[in-house]
Amino acid sequence: MANQNEKGRYWAGLIYPGDSCPDDWQEAMQLSGLEILVSPLHDMDVADEKTGELKKPHRHVITMWRNTTTRRNAEKFFSQFGGPKTIIRLESPRGMARYLIHLDNPEKTQYPPQDVIEINGADWAKLALTESTKGEAMAVVRIVEDEEPEGYFDLLKLCEAEHKELVDFATRQTVFCREVIWSY
Repeated sequence: MANQNEKGRYWAGLIYPGDSCPDDWQEAMQLSGLEILVSPLHDMDVADEKTGELKKPHRHVITMWRNTTTRRNAEKFFSQFGGPKTIIRLESPRGMARYLIHLDNPEKTQYPPQDVIEINGADWAKLALTESTKGEAMAVVRIVEDEEPEGYFDLLKLCEAEHKELVDFATRQTVFCREVIWSY
């Protein structure tokens, strides 16, 4: 059993909108005053590779408390949303923020970063992206603007030929790159 007096600033859990989660979950989170990040609806996650069966649609939630709080308080907060009772204390929220869209898990369904819900001033990009990643991201934006690639394939070929320093970023940030090309 988890230590109810364990303390931390960052806690994560799951919610199941449209199932066990109340319809007014966003309003309740906003009224809490906590900075909260909520993943896009994970409705394409595969539960069984052999059958292709999907996991129950869910959202990952990160709560960020101004000061440390106990596991008991964090569990009380999450209990109002009807998700699993198991929540986790995060040493650092960065990795979990990236997991909200499977940023570092190319084998999993990729979700668009603009679909992350930011509540009470929480800032997904500030938490999930390092300064170097931001620089690489903006370099890709400039390439798309200057070179106008037709699609992701063209962007990768451009990076390989003229911007080798961005190949790793472009291959890891597939959704981001596609969204930049599409929106441009």
